[in-house]
Amino acid sequence: MRFDRLDERLKTVLALIGRCETLADVGCDHGFLSAAAVLTGAADYALASDISPVSARKAERLAKRLGISEKMTVICCDGLAAAAAEEPPYTIAVCGMGGELIARILDKDALAAARAERIVMQPMRGEAELREYLFKNGYGITDERVVKEGKRFYQVIAAVPKGVNTVPDWFPKDWFRFGWIAAEEHPGELMPLLEHYRAVYARELEKARARGKDPAPLVIEIERVDALMDAMKGRTYEA
Repeated sequence: MRFDRLDERLKTVLALIGRCETLADVGCDHGFLSAAAVLTGAADYALASDISPVSARKAERLAKRLGISEKMTVICCDGLAAAAAEEPPYTIAVCGMGGELIARILDKDALAAARAERIVMQPMRGEAELREYLFKNGYGITDERVVKEGKRFYQVIAAVPKGVNTVPDWFPKDWFRFGWIAAEEHPGELMPLLEHYRAVYARELEKARARGKDPAPLVIEIERVDALMDAMKGRTYEA
C-alpha cells in the first residue's frame, strides 16, 4: 500500500533513518513517519509514542486504517519511556519539537538513548542547543541535512551514541548553530540557509543600531556566518 502523506521534512528524516528493525518514533503526532517507515520497509516494526492522548489516538486510527496495526504499536507516554522498555536494536526519531526539549528527552532517559543504533532529530528551533548537547555528551553526529519548505528551513540531524565528532579546522570553533557535516558534505543545501540567517541578523543589527545599541553577540554571529560562507566558497567539493 502506498503512503504519500510525508512532507519533504519527514521524507528527509525517513532517509536518514535508513533501515532498522524497530523505529521508536517519539512525539509521533499524526503517526505519518511511523506508518511510512513500516510501509516502505525502512522499519520492520514501529513503536509510535506521544504524550498527547489526542495525537496517540490519531496515530492509532491511521495504523488501523492502513492495516498495519500489528507492525505499528501506538503508546501514549512521555519521552523515551516506550523505547526504554524495548529490547535493542532500535533506532529513535524525535521530530517536530524544540532542540532544547529534544536534548532534555535524551538526557532524561540517557540509558534508552545510549542503547539506540541511531537517533534522527528534526528540531523546529534550538538547533544550536541540541547540537551542543550531542557534541558534549558523547554523541557522534553522522549526517545532517537542510530542507526548505516554503519560506522555512529545517535542519535534520542524525547521531549515534558513543560516537566521534571530527570538526574541520576551517569550521568556526565552538559554534553549533549550523552543522560541520552539512557544511562539508551538503553545501548546496546549507548555503541558502546561511544567506537567510545572514539577512535576518543584518536586519536585527540595523534595528538595534537605530535604537542606539550595538549588541556584541549579534555582531559575533554575523562574523561567524560570514567566515563560514567564505570558507565554503573557497573550498573544492567532490561531485
